[in-house]
Amino acid sequence: MKKGILFGVCAIAAIVNAGPREDGLFISHVHRGGGKLERPDNTLETFLWCWGNGSALECDCRVTADGVGIMFHDNDLKRTPRGIPNDWKKRKVSSMKWEELRDIDVGSYLSPQYSSERIPRIEAVLAAMVGHPSYLLFVDEKGIGPKRIAEEARKFGVLDQIYYTGASYQNIVTWNEAVPGGKSLLWIGAFPKNDSPEEAKRTRAHFEKIMAEVRSANFKYITAVSIHTYYYPNKEDPFILTTPYLKSLIDEFHAHGVKVCSIPFRGGETPEVYYKLWELGCDGFSTDYPSVMFQVIKDLKEKAK
Repeated sequence: MKKGILFGVCAIAAIVNAGPREDGLFISHVHRGGGKLERPDNTLETFLWCWGNGSALECDCRVTADGVGIMFHDNDLKRTPRGIPNDWKKRKVSSMKWEELRDIDVGSYLSPQYSSERIPRIEAVLAAMVGHPSYLLFVDEKGIGPKRIAEEARKFGVLDQIYYTGASYQNIVTWNEAVPGGKSLLWIGAFPKNDSPEEAKRTRAHFEKIMAEVRSANFKYITAVSIHTYYYPNKEDPFILTTPYLKSLIDEFHAHGVKVCSIPFRGGETPEVYYKLWELGCDGFSTDYPSVMFQVIKDLKEKAK
């Protein structure tokens, strides 16, 4: 039996008697809602698709020049919009008014079948969550500000369904000032260019820098964390940060009551990596490959029955 298959079998066997641990999978979420290429990112239709598949999602929240909160990842219009004037592609979203943005096609960059999808206002997304306590939203704040997110969520009575999300621990502290005891998720990642020792060293140094900040604050205000992982299945140790180091991080966060997700930014298209992360102790996942993650979660829950 091949090593990868054996590891996967062992991982599945290990969770059969795991009991309620699978309940924590509810924090699993899709990067930008649609992932890398599966659905248009940051549209209401995509968010409903995630929730309908039993998954949470991560979105990106910006503010227009006239103060409208919108869900949009990039700071300009180069990547996803279609059918706009060429000179608009370099315009900053923050410099544009809602009337200019509201009818832009942000779906057909993937397929004509998504040509009707538009940039949603934050109010439309929050309204869709009302009456659905399982609809969780991991909000990567990109300029709208923690206080505004909290104000909008309170209006709709869904504040308890919001996780303030991002790579800045200090922003999470600010979120807690606006929402004492509010939920949060910290991203930690360095995006190594390859699996060279130099890139591994740089990535490790970045992680330790963030961890030093978190440790000095005694992990205050962090509800969950999403650790970026980079998976090279043909290596003896497939994780660039090394399996023992990942395990030590997961254990440390757990010791402080923090739930742990991991997003395999490399290798996320393969189910095997999620099973490996589960065996290491992750409570859930983030992903750029939603359908792969949906199936893994379904399998983990079925195996636990």
